[in-house]
Amino acid sequence: MKEPDLPLAEWIVLALLAERPSHGFAVASLTAEGAEIGEFWYISRPMVYRSITRLAERGLITPVGAEESDRGPQRMIYAATRAAKTTVGRWLSEPVTQLFDVRADLTCKLLLLQRRDTSPARLVERQRVVIDGIEAELRAKEDAAGDHIARANYALRLEHVEAARRFLDAVDVGSPRPTVRTG
Repeated sequence: MKEPDLPLAEWIVLALLAERPSHGFAVASLTAEGAEIGEFWYISRPMVYRSITRLAERGLITPVGAEESDRGPQRMIYAATRAAKTTVGRWLSEPVTQLFDVRADLTCKLLLLQRRDTSPARLVERQRVVIDGIEAELRAKEDAAGDHIARANYALRLEHVEAARRFLDAVDVGSPRPTVRTG
């Protein structure tokens, strides 16, 4: 299966449904403000339900049952297809290629790996290689820059490279249950 082009919110919903079948309300409780995932990437309840609809339309998830609710209608339970589970596993192992994706995409991947009790070591190692390439490209552009504004811009972006490295250094890859240190 070719990796689908999904926005981050849909990847997160798909990854959570790949862990185990669930309904939208349960997924939304994980992505709410201040919740386990929502603390780092908030996804509103309506966006979770839209994501579920889109994922079902693409054949990545399928309804597998319903659960009674004391707060309204039955809740439809969805599960990721076998192919979608494989695709999620591949997505979780791929480093981000843009520096600005480190904060959201990479952090969410690390959190989702943590939920799976999967070591982030391989992803962190691969991410370091990508960051090294970004740094080399920026340094070459900084050296070739003709004016002080362009050089300052590249210097700022190189500071972001260093921040990304510090973030990767803070990811505890040696513990039995990987954690992302925040302080």
